Amino acid sequence: MPLAVGLGLVTALTKVLTGYWAARQAGVDRRARWRAGMALVARGEFSIVIAGLGAGIEPQLGPLSATYVLFLALLGPVLARVAK
Repeated sequence: MPLAVGLGLVTALTKVLTGYWAARQAGVDRRARWRAGMALVARGEFSIVIAGLGAGIEPQLGPLSATYVLFLALLGPVLARVAK
């Protein structure tokens, strides 16, 4: 669980910064940039696909990715609410 939360925090930060940067490039105002970044946090379903592919190689990827996606699924709406 601590590894999944740590990974979640790192990727949440990078998603927020990426969304902020992309919205800035599009000329969006500052407040909307933060909202764009926060909206990306809950997007982590692709990790399940990657873990499914690697589960035959490393059995711990499945539970790790499930915990990671669950953490981001809970964190994303909270951050989106804060961004409003």
